[in-house]
Formats: sequence, C-alpha cells, structure tokens
Amino acid sequence: MNSPHDSSLGREVAYPTGYDPTLLFPIPRSGARAELGLAAGGVAPFVGHDRWHVYELSWLDGRGKPKVATATLQVPATSPNLMVESKSLKLYLNSLNAARFDD
Repeated sequence: MNSPHDSSLGREVAYPTGYDPTLLFPIPRSGARAELGLAAGGVAPFVGHDRWHVYELSWLDGRGKPKVATATLQVPATSPNLMVESKSLKLYLNSLNAARFDD
C-alpha cells in the first residue's frame, strides 16, 4: 500500500530532466476510509472532490517557445486514490518544463 512514508517526501531527490509520469505517487483512500469505518468499495456517505490549484504550469510548444498557465485539478471523492502525494505532484509538474507539446 502506498503511504507518504513510502514516497519521496522528506528525501533528497534529483530534479527531473524530462517529462516523467512515474514521478506521481498515488495514495489510496482506503486507509482513511477504513479509519472512518467505511467499507472498501462501499458508497461513501458524502460527496465532493479534492481540489488543487497549480499556480504555475509551464511547458514548451511544438516550436520550443515557453508557455505558462495556471491549472485547477479536481479529483472526485469517489476515486480510489486521494490524488497524489504533493511533492510527487510538484516534481511531475516540473518535469513538464522542458517537454514539448503541439497543443
């Protein structure tokens, strides 16, 4: 089971040099749900979503011109994972800095 103790949090890591989706470290909701007495796979007695705001998202366009934007990430409360560990999300987003995308 993924827990923050298994992640790169609190550890020195190399800065990503290229796009790398494997940097994302998902954390299952099942542990926290079990603490609340909710059965795995059962319907939660609440609704909502986790919302993260990315204040600076950057990448290169197809010609190598830098692009910058903001982003809002919303993950439904019904998803199996509690988004991802925050440091892994930061490393992942930074891995986009030198990546080229046509759109």
